Amino acid sequence: MEDMQQVYTQAVAAHESGEVAEAIELYGKILAQFPDADVVLYNQGLALFDSERYAEAVAVFTRAVEVRQDDADTWYNLGLALKQEQQYSEAVDAYKQALALQPEDRDVLFNLANCCRENGDREEAAVYYARLLKLEPDHISALNNFAYLCHLRHDNAQAEQLYLRLLELQPDHPGTRHMLAALTGKFTDTPENAYVRDLFDQYSDSFEQSLMGKLEYRVPELLFDLVRRTQVAQEKNLKQPEQLSEQPYAHCLDLGCGTGLAGKLFSPYCQQLSGVDLSGKMLAHAAEKGVYDRIVVDDVVHFLCEDEQQYDLLVAADMLIYLADLEPLLRAAFQRTAPGGLFVFSTEHGEKNQWQVRQTGRFAHQYEYVVEVAQRHGWQLVTSEEADLRREEDAWIRGDLFVLTRKGVS
Repeated sequence: MEDMQQVYTQAVAAHESGEVAEAIELYGKILAQFPDADVVLYNQGLALFDSERYAEAVAVFTRAVEVRQDDADTWYNLGLALKQEQQYSEAVDAYKQALALQPEDRDVLFNLANCCRENGDREEAAVYYARLLKLEPDHISALNNFAYLCHLRHDNAQAEQLYLRLLELQPDHPGTRHMLAALTGKFTDTPENAYVRDLFDQYSDSFEQSLMGKLEYRVPELLFDLVRRTQVAQEKNLKQPEQLSEQPYAHCLDLGCGTGLAGKLFSPYCQQLSGVDLSGKMLAHAAEKGVYDRIVVDDVVHFLCEDEQQYDLLVAADMLIYLADLEPLLRAAFQRTAPGGLFVFSTEHGEKNQWQVRQTGRFAHQYEYVVEVAQRHGWQLVTSEEADLRREEDAWIRGDLFVLTRKGVS
């Protein structure tokens, strides 16, 4: 029989040197003989978490808290693993157990507040953000998250106070001036790239679940259906006019592609598919879908200006809502589109001005403004429709869908 103390020493050494797979195996040898060894369970849970084997980490940490219920760190790490599995309700319970043991732990409070928010309990999230900020008034991330939470709850006075405090501490904090302007209804321009990138990096892991579940997001499907019907109308001699012809597009560019929801729909009809987005973390999820031939981390307008490819289909699903003035995008997109190519995109519907910033920080665009700017830069409107884009506060967000074409010769 092996000396288990020696095995444990080897396991810890492997873990500390980054040989995580070996550490997991060695911890397992010990647990096969001593299944209630709480320290070994804890360490194996950490190693599994480091290996992104989150479901297994949940199982091991669950066993560890059964063995020893008075260890706050184990409850906390169980919460982290559950959060990675998007089991937010269970994560909240684990963090509460940790908080009962360590009532002033800043990390526990912050993660608990975040999970309450993700779980849809904004009131409870507000309680824990407030507790954390009482202990640590200058906690930047808590100020930012709590400000936006108050913003969403229409507690405008507190949201404004928190935004202003955040700007005192960090005058160049990405997006804070933009969100403050959105809150107060003051004019604001397109936000800095850092704000959009950080926003989507933060929500990349839960992005699809939130959109498709809670918000009933349908923009990619709506755009795909509109393109399908546009092509059917153009191809008079199709044997099956209800279907797209096989791979009718030589090269499609998915602008602001995110996790690849639109790309997944359009890829079967494109010989090549490229995607560009500011958020590297969103693109990591897009890459997992295996539908893109090329993925680029970049600002879309900068990419369009620097790229040398020509595309016969450009898609922008829910991307223009992060832009104020659309002229730079429509001008650059025209240069990258082959004659006869299409640009299909969505906007949130605005009733006044050329564009307006909503309290959410997203932009709405007036229909006439979009058409006028498009035509000024050489586009011809093929078709457009109004549609329900997603749910927000138990109501549908109305939007406009556009299909533009580039006429003329190159």
